[in-house]
Amino acid sequence: MRKLSRKLIAIASSALAAMTLLAGTASADHYHTFTQSAEYFEATDSNGHFTAQANMRAGYVVPMPWSFRISGAVQAIATSNMNCTAGHNQLSYSDSHPNIPVDYHWHSTVQGNLVKNIKYDLWGNCTFKVQVGGRPGTANLNFQFHYSMFCGPCGRSDGGFHSELKIVQD
Repeated sequence: MRKLSRKLIAIASSALAAMTLLAGTASADHYHTFTQSAEYFEATDSNGHFTAQANMRAGYVVPMPWSFRISGAVQAIATSNMNCTAGHNQLSYSDSHPNIPVDYHWHSTVQGNLVKNIKYDLWGNCTFKVQVGGRPGTANLNFQFHYSMFCGPCGRSDGGFHSELKIVQD
C-alpha cells in the first residue's frame, strides 16, 4: 500500500508541475489526422485511455465518436463521484455528465466535422474528490484531443492527445 501511495503521490506531483492548459485555449504542436486509411485513434497515458474514430468520406460532414476512461491508478485515489464536461473550440458541441462514478466509460459524438483538413480541438474536464498520501483534495483531470480530417491515403500521424491531472489540497 505504501508503494502505491508513493506512486500516486509522484503522479500527482508530476501533474501539479505540468503546465496547465485552459480548456477554451487548447493548442498543440501535434494533430492527429484522420484519413481513409486511418479512421481510428487511441492513446493511453497515466491518467486514462482515449479513443476516437471517423468514417471518412470526401466532401462530407462526418461525426466523430470518442471515449475516455480514467486509469485505475487515478481511480484508486478518488473518494467521490465525478462531474465531467466536454466542449469543442471550433464546433458547437458540449457534453455534460454530472455525478457519475470515476470508473464510468465516458463516450460522446462530435457532429459537424468537415473533411477538409481543418484543425479541430476537443477538450474535456472531470473534477472529483481525492485522498493522496492521507490528505484530501480535489482533482481536475483535463484532456485535449487535437485532430483534423483529410480524405486521402496520407497515413496516420503521431500525437494529438494530451491529458493532465491537477490536485489542489483542501
